[in-house]
This record gives sequence, structure tokens and C-alpha cells, in this order.
Amino acid sequence: MRFTTLLIVLATSLPTWGQEELTVAQINRQSEFIEAKQEALLGKVDEAVTLFEKLAKADGNDDAVQFELGRLYKAQGKPDAAIDALRKAYASRPNEVYASLLAGLYQETGRHKDGAALFAQLRRQKPDDEDLYLEEAAALVRAQDIKAAIAVYNALEERIGVNEETTRLKHALYLGTGDTKKAEKELLQLIEARPEITDYRHLLAGFYTGQGDVKGAEKTYRAILSVEPADVRAQLALQKVGEAQGGQAMEIDGQLMDLLGRSDVDIDLKIGKVLPLVQAIAQSEGGSDKARQALRLAEELQRVHPDEAKASALLGDVYFHSGDYVKAAEAYGVTLDLDDNVFPVWEQLLGTLYLSNQIAELRDYAERALDLYPNRPSIYVNYALGEALRANYGEAKSLLGEAQLMVSTQPDATKGLRAIAEAVDLLEKGDKVAANKLAGLPGGVDGPLGVLLGQQTDIDILEGYNAPENTNALLLERLGDERMTAGDNTAAEKAYTRAKQAGSKSKTLAAKLTKAGNG
Repeated sequence: MRFTTLLIVLATSLPTWGQEELTVAQINRQSEFIEAKQEALLGKVDEAVTLFEKLAKADGNDDAVQFELGRLYKAQGKPDAAIDALRKAYASRPNEVYASLLAGLYQETGRHKDGAALFAQLRRQKPDDEDLYLEEAAALVRAQDIKAAIAVYNALEERIGVNEETTRLKHALYLGTGDTKKAEKELLQLIEARPEITDYRHLLAGFYTGQGDVKGAEKTYRAILSVEPADVRAQLALQKVGEAQGGQAMEIDGQLMDLLGRSDVDIDLKIGKVLPLVQAIAQSEGGSDKARQALRLAEELQRVHPDEAKASALLGDVYFHSGDYVKAAEAYGVTLDLDDNVFPVWEQLLGTLYLSNQIAELRDYAERALDLYPNRPSIYVNYALGEALRANYGEAKSLLGEAQLMVSTQPDATKGLRAIAEAVDLLEKGDKVAANKLAGLPGGVDGPLGVLLGQQTDIDILEGYNAPENTNALLLERLGDERMTAGDNTAAEKAYTRAKQAGSKSKTLAAKLTKAGNG
């Protein structure tokens, strides 16, 4: 039964050669395609890639082969190669399946202009498909090409007329760029098109209130009551409209905070305004003042958009580049709770948990990540680090071996993995390493591996890593050792107990714990 099902799946994926009688070469190629597809379905990604690459070398215009390669490269974590293959597939046979996967990759890799160009091509082919206009404009907003995005919305309105969705989108973009006149005009045009819908007038009144235009808000609320005298929202608003904020000039930081505080402004536009600041602190430009400014803005963005994964991810980036790894990990965790389909966030969270010595959490998240991304070597590496740091060396080496197989054709990655594997061996032996040999390890000299393998054993240095969230079992055991040496058995026992609770597999911990308790 399983073999029959597999043949059905394969048959639906085969390239089309027409109904004419097949040549021997075509029959052989079809057999090779089936073999490659079978390897892919069985999860043997590298083997499948090798077979499909052979087919592609023989005929680079075979769209089915290029499409399969694109999907497999994506699974291997090679987005650029995946995009190249999918572009070839789409060029050979344009269709929505190829376009959908290609558009998703453009968005994941930040190639938003390419994504917009793809949707522009699609809407020229299907000018009546409204969703294609909206997708193109959204990609342009992510690319921060606001003028072009508005032009696309205008093109859609020329076909379907003034409507609430495009009006709201354009209004939000104009607000984000500070063009309040055009933002106002969009709402006025919507009201002119549908004067009987009072909700549109409420939008206008809210806009006026946000701008500090008390007279404009009051006039609009009175217009609402002229259409619908029983409108309670307008009645209450008229009582409070005098309390609206004045239009005093603000400093640039205040203006940006006001922009982020608006729920009617597109979140991608807001993120585009904050990203340069985040990039500056990532490059250590601007010092603590810029870090504090970025944190205020990111926190406001998340407050206004609590259900948007993008807002939490940006907050995590700010915390990370500011050196607060614990809060960064918390923000990345919230991001994944909202949307667990963005691999770079998983990768960033795992690295952050490692750097902050939250090793039990690192193992938990790595195990979850493997269920979603079984072919990403970085997950295996982080999982291995988590196991090594609780003295589960056999499992750590096994996981590193899995990762090594995945990157066997990548010299730089292979070299990096070899360094980590050697570090795990040294850790198991209890050896020390010179500082200049630790720089290439994850986190460098100050990372968990670097601290444990470094020459320094000063108790004051180890105490600096004794945070409540620390679940690095080996580091806690090392701290207990130093406390025992200092004669503080009670403190040593506490450290050993925490190491045990963190899941330590150390063969010496139990004896040390007993000795500290008897001391």
C-alpha cells in the first residue's frame, strides 16, 4: 500500500513530456526523476539534491526539476540557490505554484523589491485579481518604496473604485510619511463615495483628534450626528473633544514615538523607520543613548501591536544588540508564540539562549525546532551545545556528526563544526585552552564554552555568571567547585543542587553534592 501511494505522489510531480511516444532517453530521464523524487519524499535531502542537480545539468530548462531543486535548497537552508532554481522554473513555465513559493522566499530573505516585481508581472497577466495588487503593494511597503506602493493602490482603485481597504492602507502610508494633507484627502474621498456610512466619518474624526485639530474633529462629529442623531460614540466624543492634544511641535524622537503609537499606521512602515537605529546599535554606533532610544521605540511598537510577531522580533533585536540577552530571549520566545514559521527567529533565539546560559531552555527549544526544521544544521549545533553543557557528551557528538553530514560540501562550515567538536572533546577531558584559541567558538572567550575552557578559574569571574536564569549545569558545577575550594560548603551545595536541577549528566556531581552536604 505504501509503495502504491508513493507512486501516486510521484506521478503528480512528474514533468510533462506530452502524450507522444517516449524515447529511450526520455524514459531514462523519467526514471531518474522518480528516483530523485523518492529520495526527497523519504527525507534524504542531500541525496535528492545530487540526483536533481544531475538532471538539471542535462537540461537546465526543465521546470519540474528546477522546482524540486528550489524546494530542496530551501530545506537545506540555501535561500539564494533556492531562489535561482525557482526563477528558472517560473521562467520556463509561469504558474501560481512556482510564483507562490518564490514570493515566499523573496519575503523571507528581505528581497522585497524582487517580490514586488514578481507580483507586478503576475497582475499584468491577471489584471482582475485584486489580491495581486495588494500583495505587490505590501512588498513595496516592506521595501520602503511608499510612492510606488500608493501607485499600485491607485491602480486597483481605478479598476474597482474607492473602497475602504485601499483607503485605509493609503491613509496609513501617508500618515507614516508625514503627509497629513493626503492622509486627510483619502478619508474625505471615502466619505464622499459612501456618505451614509458613519464609521468612515469616525475615522476622519479620529484622524483630526490625533492631529490636534479640535475644530475639525468637532465639525466631523456634528456631521455624524446630522446623519445619525442617536450615535452615542459621537455624542461622547463631542464632550471630550476639547481635551484633544494641541498641535505643538515635537522633537524628532517624539514625532517618531507618536507615529509608532498610531494603530492606523502600517507596521512595516513603522519598522522601516526604526531599523536604521537598530542597525546603528548593532554596529556599536551611538552608544547607550541610541540603545535607550531604540528600546523606547521598540517597546512602544510592541505595545501598539501586541499580536504582531514582527514587533516582538524587533524588540528582541534591540535587547540583543544592547547586550541584554535574557530579555532578548524572552522577546524572541514571544515572537515564536505568535508565529513559529520564521526560521531566522528560531536561530536567533537558540543563539541568545546559549549566550545567556539558559541551557535547559536551549535544549527544549532546539528539540521543538527540529520538529519543524529537521534539515537545518545550525539547530543540531545548538542542540549539541546544550547537551555538552550538561556533560551529555555522547549525545552532543552525535548531534554534531549529523550537522557535519549536512555541511560536508561547505568548507567554512565544516571547519567551524570541527572547532566546536574539538572543544567538546576538551571539555569532556577537563582541559584548558589558551584564549587565542577560543575566539572562533560560539560567543568567543566570554561565551559559555569559552568560560569553561579558559585559563581563568577565579571565583569572582564565575560569580558573574551566577544569574537566577542560569541553567548551564557545567558552569554551575564549576562554581560549586570554586566555592568548595574557598571553604564555603553551603554555597557549594546550592550550586551543585542547581546543576542537578538543570539536568546535569556529570559523573562526578553526585559525589560532590554529598561531600558538600556532609561538610
